[in-house]
Amino acid sequence: MSRFCTDRPPFSTSGLWLGVAVLFLSACGTTMTTRQSGFLTDYQRLSPVSAKGERSLKTPVALNPARTAITAVEWRVKNDGLSPQERTALLAALRTDLQHQLELLPQSPDGRPAEVRAAITDVSTVSPSLNVLSTAMFAAPLERGGAAVEIEAVETGSHRQLAALSLGYYAPLSDLKARYSKLAPAQIALDKAAGDFGPLLHP
Repeated sequence: MSRFCTDRPPFSTSGLWLGVAVLFLSACGTTMTTRQSGFLTDYQRLSPVSAKGERSLKTPVALNPARTAITAVEWRVKNDGLSPQERTALLAALRTDLQHQLELLPQSPDGRPAEVRAAITDVSTVSPSLNVLSTAMFAAPLERGGAAVEIEAVETGSHRQLAALSLGYYAPLSDLKARYSKLAPAQIALDKAAGDFGPLLHP
């Protein structure tokens, strides 16, 4: 056996683990870069991007839950590689989450009637098989997923924007179960978006 084989490994172990560490740390963040899709009525009134990677507008007036309804939940993702059934499932999940937030609105007969509109503007899925392999090799899944969403409430009739949210979110590494289901990270992001939008409907 040559001295090269006995004294030096064919690759640097420290370099390998450094690369793994970089990949691991790069997957720790939950902020997904978003773009203006053109779906929202107005982007100028939204706050600057927060540390959580979201822009928002809180309503200055009370809404009447009896006259507030979800009127649109749209798919605005290009080249997503998903089937029609998968898109439908994600849109339905977002609608259900938003409906739950509307049910939390306090009764306000004198509040404004409003329409809630939402769009999924980006989706990042995971490969369960790849994450299983990376977990076996490095004790952690390296592929992450999530979604970007734009939501707003506009006053019925005038279509004046009352509340809005633009959010891009990656499922956190701490939620390991999401690493082994293709759509689970996106669903987690949709839950996050609806949960963050709900408080914006309360003045």
